Amino acid sequence: MAWLHSSRPGRVSLRRVDWPVTYSRKVRYSDTDAQGIVFNGNYLRYYDDAITDLFDAAGLDEPTLHDMGCDVLTVHAEVDFKATAGLGEMLVTGVRVQRLGTSSITFALESRVGDRVTSTGKVVFVCVDPATHTPMPLPDPLMAAFESIHEEALR
Repeated sequence: MAWLHSSRPGRVSLRRVDWPVTYSRKVRYSDTDAQGIVFNGNYLRYYDDAITDLFDAAGLDEPTLHDMGCDVLTVHAEVDFKATAGLGEMLVTGVRVQRLGTSSITFALESRVGDRVTSTGKVVFVCVDPATHTPMPLPDPLMAAFESIHEEALR
């Protein structure tokens, strides 16, 4: 479980969010910039690693997606930076499917060191035909696989 903070100024409201998958990484020297903190662009790499682990947990590896006649492409990514993470700290990124659309999957993410939230973000994938890269509806087995690890309806 993790906490999401309200973005309303002057108001602190916390709500519990279940992260079906977390990705942990010790911050390495190669992750940091001249300031000695995690370089901001690396958070998208951590987000991608967490999303890959979520696909794996749902049994959705590349061959399985291709057997469904589907591939996924990133069409949107955003990161809000909340605090820094430094060399040697353990950074944990939680990921969940926020929404299953007609052809898109929206992921919510949060990275933290202990109780300190370092970033929150959102990444959107679109399901495409592997041959033409044109959008296509999400296959039912893909949606069912994500719903099974979230234990809730996502559509």
